[in-house]
Amino acid sequence: MRVIQYKFKKFSKIVTKLCIFGKIPIYNSKFSNRIFTNIQHIFLLVAKENTTYGYRKFIESLYDSRIPKYIYLNKIPHFTTLQKFASRLSAKILKKLILMTRNLFKMQGTIFGADSTGMELDHASAHYCKRIDRKKPVKGFVNFNAISDLHNKIILATKIRKKRRHDCSDFMPMFNKIKHLDFDYFVADKGYDSELNHKAIFEAGKHSLISMKRQKLPIHRTKGRYRKLAKRKFEHGLYTQRELTESIFSAIKRKYGSKLKARKFKTQKIELLLIILSYNIEIAIRNIFEMLYYSLAFLQSPRILYFYSKYLKNNSS
Repeated sequence: MRVIQYKFKKFSKIVTKLCIFGKIPIYNSKFSNRIFTNIQHIFLLVAKENTTYGYRKFIESLYDSRIPKYIYLNKIPHFTTLQKFASRLSAKILKKLILMTRNLFKMQGTIFGADSTGMELDHASAHYCKRIDRKKPVKGFVNFNAISDLHNKIILATKIRKKRRHDCSDFMPMFNKIKHLDFDYFVADKGYDSELNHKAIFEAGKHSLISMKRQKLPIHRTKGRYRKLAKRKFEHGLYTQRELTESIFSAIKRKYGSKLKARKFKTQKIELLLIILSYNIEIAIRNIFEMLYYSLAFLQSPRILYFYSKYLKNNSS
């Protein structure tokens, strides 16, 4: 239980830091009643997604928790207050915070990758479907493309759509947000193969490792200047890193579930962005725990302790 409490304490510090550096306003309006700040609301929404609770259950759990103390919450809000804030929250703010989570990692990844997946939307129970004689439940989905840092295994940019579209159409809006970052290679499957995409990657000073639709076709028969360049410099060893994008999607769905609870597309979009933000922060906290564990294990080694005590003795004299 202490570990869980410590995790949310770190969550509160990270969310506060991201909101301050992201220049998120304290209140949405000068006419606000100023009971709860935007930082408090955003933290509660991120913490809710991390617990995988609904709004009502999450608010009830706060009464027996230290979480309100971490964000200096004098009064616990009603669950509808949190719902209304989520419906008014801008997706641009959450996308900005998601991109800023890369600064939480000391080791900056050199390989980025793109892929797409879908989140289910079916809300009807099996009992209800049987009662109305619906043989095949109608399952909708929200499609989202993502660009990920494959070293740190976090998502940096997303494009969420109500219906599936070709991956190429969503590439440029995402890539324009991350092309200024420090990385060397960009990996993606043949769904992102187009002359425009290869051109954007090479002009940004990166190496394109996007697989070709006809990979075995000779270079002189390949259409497009930048597609030829990409095929000429293609590295099969690094291309295998593309599988990590699918492992990120798998980790998110195993932790947070593969279904979205919201019913309207706008709130579905906000819910998915909050899940991604919560996932990135949890990965950052996990890295902190791992660093502490390995540093303690390193210091507890008898040989290290011997040389460390000798070092202290020599420096004290």
